[in-house]
Amino acid sequence: MARKNEHVQWKYDDKAMELGVKFYRQSEIPLDLLYHLMRSHRLNSFSAILLHSDRMNFGEFLNKHKRKTDLLYELDGQENIYALFCQETQVDGGFYFIKRLQTLMENEGADDITAAIVGVESTVYPVKDLMFIILDTFIRARSKEEPESVIFKTVK
Repeated sequence: MARKNEHVQWKYDDKAMELGVKFYRQSEIPLDLLYHLMRSHRLNSFSAILLHSDRMNFGEFLNKHKRKTDLLYELDGQENIYALFCQETQVDGGFYFIKRLQTLMENEGADDITAAIVGVESTVYPVKDLMFIILDTFIRARSKEEPESVIFKTVK
């Protein structure tokens, strides 16, 4: 019988694992492409953002307000979870983008956004490790223990 380790927090329940699979399927190729652009010095940085909102037509709202160079992927339509990859955007640019979206939504009387913003400034980590950094940050942002609904970090 396996002993329960009191220090391990099991944050990868079935919903988190399902989201991880969807994120992996939708994001592996775009992240490989962005990494290639960085390695070939065609891109200096990018931000990977996982977002959630209860707002109706959230995907359309994001598509309307993103830049043409941003890549938007629906991860879970029922839960309104999306991935957004913003080229030439450091973490602060991603943060201000989310704050702008929150202001627009507040003006419409809509609910808030939960977001994990990971600014990527190097290709040190393998893509799969980067994906778990992004996913871990999003899980933390959605957790009940976390006071902030928008969490950001930079990977150098």
